[in-house]
Amino acid sequence: MNLLNDSRPIATSDQFKKALLAIRDWNGISPGELQMLQSQCRAPDCTISASQIAEQLKLKDASYARLRYAKFARAVAERLDYVPPLRRAGSPCWWFTLSVGRDVDNGDDNDEGDEGDWIMRPELVAALRSMKWA
Repeated sequence: MNLLNDSRPIATSDQFKKALLAIRDWNGISPGELQMLQSQCRAPDCTISASQIAEQLKLKDASYARLRYAKFARAVAERLDYVPPLRRAGSPCWWFTLSVGRDVDNGDDNDEGDEGDWIMRPELVAALRSMKWA
């Protein structure tokens, strides 16, 4: 089994909600971070690629979108006390906190999900919708 396609829950909807609220209250959630979550949550099947995020948020490229997604996902992971799977090179796949991957390479450390699709975790979708954030 590809660990990055493992859709077993890492947290409940309530735990995701608490993590998001903690980030909002402690660090703040930028408009771009909220738009990123909303774009994915509102996409068909809550599925999006880094290229689509870059296009929708008018970011310079997919690589920058992957970086921003991973940075926000890491903040959520830290609030959940969650450690995501590691790449072959040994660094965490932070994006896996928010999504599972489809056709995603678990390769080198510069790869934050490559150009596979990210499918938002259902528990996160439920949290965002219950908070009326998406």
